[in-house]
Amino acid sequence: MSDMPRCRLCGGRHLSHFLSLKELPISHYLRKKPQDPDPRFTVDFESCQDCGLLQIVNAIPADLIYDEADTYTTGFQRPRHLDDLITTAVARQDPAKAIDVGCNDGTLMENLRRAGYRQVVGVEPNAVAAELARKKGYDVYTSYLTDAQAQQIVAKHGKFDTVFLRHVVEHVSDLDGFFAGIRTLLRDDGLLVLELPEVEESFRLGSPAILWEEHVNYFTPALAEHMLRRFGFDICDRRSYVFGGGSMAFVARMQTPPVACAIKVPDPGPTIELLRRFAGGIERQKAELNGLVSLARSNGFQVAVYGAAPRSCLLASVCQIADKIDFVIDDRQDIQNRLMPGTSNVVRPLAEVAGAVGAKLLCLLGVGSENEFKVRTRIEEAVSADVAYVSLFPPRDMLQSVDAARRAITASQK
Repeated sequence: MSDMPRCRLCGGRHLSHFLSLKELPISHYLRKKPQDPDPRFTVDFESCQDCGLLQIVNAIPADLIYDEADTYTTGFQRPRHLDDLITTAVARQDPAKAIDVGCNDGTLMENLRRAGYRQVVGVEPNAVAAELARKKGYDVYTSYLTDAQAQQIVAKHGKFDTVFLRHVVEHVSDLDGFFAGIRTLLRDDGLLVLELPEVEESFRLGSPAILWEEHVNYFTPALAEHMLRRFGFDICDRRSYVFGGGSMAFVARMQTPPVACAIKVPDPGPTIELLRRFAGGIERQKAELNGLVSLARSNGFQVAVYGAAPRSCLLASVCQIADKIDFVIDDRQDIQNRLMPGTSNVVRPLAEVAGAVGAKLLCLLGVGSENEFKVRTRIEEAVSADVAYVSLFPPRDMLQSVDAARRAITASQK
């Protein structure tokens, strides 16, 4: 019994197989040369029958995901909601000393400095991103957060008034050890500002783009709130944002000492039923997108993916369309001329691709839905083709988008 895997949130042993993604490349590992390693993995997703948490038990080792080849940074995203998130924290507590765990290239740290935080420290395991943050003038620890690492940070900097934790906890396999480190970092009555992907809408839409191999935990709002209470935090504020497919955020105050009474686990029934429908939705999206791409190619359409970020790469792999793509387009100079994971497609700027586009193009929009209008405008200014579009990511409904593109392709033959 002791060897059986436990749910990393509630500790339950009743894990049920949900889905396996086979031959999956690392989604942000964009190779420089075709002969560079392009490792593949089978990733198994399990759902906890005691609390409902969807999780990856056999996680890809972190040192393979975040090695020296990992150059993925997030500053290009320019999240518009950061000011709102910081303002919500400042409303609860004056800006003072903060630490950004998972600071990446320092984008949030810059916002914190502008908001009045007098000292900002970072923790970031991605060496490339951490160095970018250091060049902006911040003290950054290139490591994962453990309680031992937290004690070393506190020995140098003292306790922090606020911990910012944006899009990190979904990557953490050892939640108990991680939150022990968070509590070590915070002063008594300090604030934790937590942001996580919002997965419920993606579950309802059946979108496989949510299933990133780096995300070993998939929290619904109820499970995120349970996690905070379990590790000794009182929730002060909640926020929802549509940016990047949707996220939820919490501002919570640390209890000192944490409440010792048992924290009731949420009813898993609604989440398990949602996951059951999600599994069927994934299969439908795979079939519909693959069928559309095949229809487009058979009708003389070229196929492009606009956006080579991890969700696009994963969706191309899961839906088995990688070998049917003619162009991979991205505006980010740091990933141009690299190869999309799992393919031989080189990422190129729109200006370079435009001259090779023929009369008809199916464009798969692998960008945040908040940016789709700008991207479509850019494409239509650059090419003279008749373009049919598919929105790949929630909150847009990909199936509705596929239907519209199918009608456009069929009409083009009349």
